[in-house]
Amino acid sequence: MNLQDYIKSIIASLSWLSKQVEFHNKLNLTDINVQAENFYRDLLNLSLNTSFININSIDQNSAAIDLGDQKNRIAIQVTSTSALSKTKKTVTKFIEKKLHEKYDRLIILNISKKSNHTPPTIGDETFKINTKNDIWDIGDLIKKINNLKLHEIESIKTFLDQHLYVKPTESLPRNVDTILRLIELISNEDHPAIGEGTLEEPFPDHKINQRFSDHADFLKSEFFTLYQDYGAVLNAVEKESDISQVKIRRVAQHLRLSSDTLLTKNDGDPKKALTELMDYFLDLLQKNGFEADTGAAQFYIMQHLVRCNVFPNKEVVDG
Repeated sequence: MNLQDYIKSIIASLSWLSKQVEFHNKLNLTDINVQAENFYRDLLNLSLNTSFININSIDQNSAAIDLGDQKNRIAIQVTSTSALSKTKKTVTKFIEKKLHEKYDRLIILNISKKSNHTPPTIGDETFKINTKNDIWDIGDLIKKINNLKLHEIESIKTFLDQHLYVKPTESLPRNVDTILRLIELISNEDHPAIGEGTLEEPFPDHKINQRFSDHADFLKSEFFTLYQDYGAVLNAVEKESDISQVKIRRVAQHLRLSSDTLLTKNDGDPKKALTELMDYFLDLLQKNGFEADTGAAQFYIMQHLVRCNVFPNKEVVDG
C-alpha cells in the first residue's frame, strides 16, 4: 500500500510539473526550462544512481547536452521541444562537438511530452541514438522509478514534495479509498489462503433467516442501514475501478476461510464473529497507515455476508 501511495504521488507531482512547463512555454516564459535542469539533475541521480552534473553551469556555451555523467558516460539534453528537427539538430551538434568521445549514450529527456519519431535511429556511422530507447518523457521516467526499491521510491517522493512549489492535493473520497484498500489488502497474492476453497451458490435467505435465525433481525438491520450510505459507493467502485476478476475471487476465497474460522471460534455466533472480522481488517488498515471509513469497511464485509462469502454455506442449519 505504501508503494502504491508513493507512486501515485510521484505521478501526480511529475504530471503537474509537465503541465506547468507546457503552459509556460506557450506564453514564451522559458525560465522554467533553465530551472528544470538542476531539478532533473537531482531527480535523475536519485532515480538512476547516476552522477550527473549540470554542464551549463561549467560551460555557458555548451551545445547539445545539459547534463553529463562522465563516470557512466551518459549525456542528457533536457528539453521541452519534441519536434524531429530538434532531435536531429541535437544529435548533429553532439557529433560535431565530438561529445561521443566522452559519452557512450545520449538521452533526450522531454520535460513536457515526447513525440514518436518515425526513423528508428538518428545520427550516422559515428554516433546515433535509438528513437525508442533514448528519447524519454515523464512516462518513461516513472516506469524506471516504479522498478526501484521501496526506500528509494520513498526518497524520490520526499524530494518531489520538498522541491515542487505546488503540491497536488487530489485524493479519492475516504469511503471509496477504504473499499479499494480493503480489496487490495484481502486479495494480496502472498496471503496463505490464496487458491483455496471454491465459490458456492449464495443462499442468503437460508443463511440469514434459517441458519442464523436467532440473529437474523440484527444482520438484516445492520446490512440495510449500511446499504443506504454505502450501497451506491460499492457498486460504483466495482463497476468503475480497474479491479480485476482475479482480485475479486481472491477476496471471496480469503473471506470464506477467515470468517469460517472466526465463526467456529465464537461457537457459531455470527454477531461476535462478524465484529471480530471487521475489527481485524480495520486494524490491518490502520497498521498500514490508513485511517479507514469504518462504515464503508463494515458494509463491504456485510455485502460479502449476503453474497455468502462470509460464513459460507456448508449446509443449511435450522435456527
